[in-house]
Amino acid sequence: MSYEESYVKTFPFDKIVEGMLDREMMEDILPMVSEAVGDQYRINLIINNRVGGNAPLIAQMIASKLHREKQPRMI
Repeated sequence: MSYEESYVKTFPFDKIVEGMLDREMMEDILPMVSEAVGDQYRINLIINNRVGGNAPLIAQMIASKLHREKQPRMI
């Protein structure tokens, strides 16, 4: 999709836009970030509003998923 098309679909960048967020990409990034942090690397993720409509909300989703992974599981 062109920049112009994605801009129109996501403007004013205040919410996650259904159909724009690539959930597979989200799942792919989690193990990479988790491993790098575990190896004590400093991580900088660049998240564009065009990925899903709102970069801060996407960052929060990634952080929440990473946080849940670190929690002990109750059996």
